[in-house]
Amino acid sequence: MATKVNKPKAKRAETSKATAEGANTVEAKLVRLMKLGSEEESERILGMLKSHGLNKTQVLAIVEAIYREETEIIFGAKVIKGGLQTNQEDLMDEADLASSDIEQGMNMRMANRENFKVKRLHRALDKIREGTYGECDSCGADIGFARLSARTIAELCIACKEEEERKENLSAVGRKPKSLGHSLGSKLTIR
Repeated sequence: MATKVNKPKAKRAETSKATAEGANTVEAKLVRLMKLGSEEESERILGMLKSHGLNKTQVLAIVEAIYREETEIIFGAKVIKGGLQTNQEDLMDEADLASSDIEQGMNMRMANRENFKVKRLHRALDKIREGTYGECDSCGADIGFARLSARTIAELCIACKEEEERKENLSAVGRKPKSLGHSLGSKLTIR
């Protein structure tokens, strides 16, 4: 007796398999991670970033790293905020109060640095969407995947960063902490 194959069921199985495979593409993963409108938008972004020497898997790895860093900072911020409160016992002794003030100052500075880094991570995601991520802000050269994977918020190539650091070391003015008030271009200002 010949077995009957239910063609609509077989066709649905093939379609769902193709859909599942499509959901695992780099483009589909970027759509989900970055909340893009479509895979076409993802393909457009990947095409622009390819001109900066970044392939699909490298872009996906960087986007995942950016979101991982952001999550770690946000989780850590909850821990830091708990440490910004003064213990009533510390108010009884002047030495304890001074020590508490120093500790709170350090915690606040750390929180400011983390806040600044989250804003820079968001700026990196904006640059990915614009297709300019991986381009040196100073000279326009490609920053390179090795540097970007080590420091996802890098905005300068190694040569320009070394020149900037050399200038900073020559002048006390150049050593001002960026987390205390600095512009990140026309889109973002920290105060």
